[in-house]
Amino acid sequence: MFIRPLTLSLITTHQCTAACDHCCFHCTPRVTKAIPHDRLRSLIGETAELPSIRLVVFTGGECFLLGNVLNELIKRATDRGLMTRCVTNGYWATSRNAAKQRIAEVAAAGLKEINISTGTFHSEYVPVPRVIHGALAAVEAGLTTLINVETFEGTSFDLEEITKHPDVKALLEDRKLLVQRNVWIDNEGRANLTHKQEHSRFRPDRIDGCSTVLNVIAVTPDQNLVACCGLHMERIPDLTIGSVKDRTLKQTLNAAPDDFLKIWIHVAGPERILEFVKTHLPDYELPLKSVHPCETCLHLYSDSRALEVIKTHYKEVEAQVVPLFLAGVAQTSIQQVVRGALEEQRLAVIG
Repeated sequence: MFIRPLTLSLITTHQCTAACDHCCFHCTPRVTKAIPHDRLRSLIGETAELPSIRLVVFTGGECFLLGNVLNELIKRATDRGLMTRCVTNGYWATSRNAAKQRIAEVAAAGLKEINISTGTFHSEYVPVPRVIHGALAAVEAGLTTLINVETFEGTSFDLEEITKHPDVKALLEDRKLLVQRNVWIDNEGRANLTHKQEHSRFRPDRIDGCSTVLNVIAVTPDQNLVACCGLHMERIPDLTIGSVKDRTLKQTLNAAPDDFLKIWIHVAGPERILEFVKTHLPDYELPLKSVHPCETCLHLYSDSRALEVIKTHYKEVEAQVVPLFLAGVAQTSIQQVVRGALEEQRLAVIG
């Protein structure tokens, strides 16, 4: 098995309290597709067969719609020595007290990290004060907390409503809270997003490998196991490893054939691969307007000309790419051993 995942991402449901036009999974309140609760429980249990996994991420859709089941799943993962993260829009933080109460529940279950998404589209459904309530409560409870703000050319979102809030500003200055802006990509043209040229993925300083593919495995509400958790993963069939409806994570991974293209994307990124294609097809037009690696990846997998060049000429780079991938896997394993030893020392001191 060449996949040594570090993270299991559970797309618990496609149901969401919001219905953003740019949503990569077409999530709305009306969508009910979800991983059955019992299967979520067993998926966490199956991580014991995959010792490389250190983190379980609960996302969606909106994972907090699971209610008390989310608390149970977090505790189940925590009891197995796994770190946990939730990705949410913060709809549940209707007041400071409500936010404190809900965060107290997930923190007691063992949650370590929370990412709250906001921006032009999200704020139509979840007012910014809720994001602030949720973030403040999470920091107060000791969680690693990130507010992730969608950005694109012409966005009307007032970032200062967050960053200039007195309580938030103090936490930012003390580095107890992180607010970051990420370019967001369109969902099949529904939101008609545009971006500045400086955000192109083909700028030399923005081309790099994809740290997500093969490092993260995701389970979709259809119970398909995917080799990444990218924004377009459900639109790229070749990223699907197999179904976990009737097989364990380990069985599904073991049945997966070696896939050099995924390894190459991991090491070099889809932009460099398309540049390789252009060396063999001088008239090939690179998608220079791509601003996100997932956007470039979708272009790559959807382009029959590019895939044919890769199929014909990949041997030219295989000898350079595979050792780099294996070296990265080995380095990760060493880091995990070191982290494990340090954690044992820390627990011994506490004990």
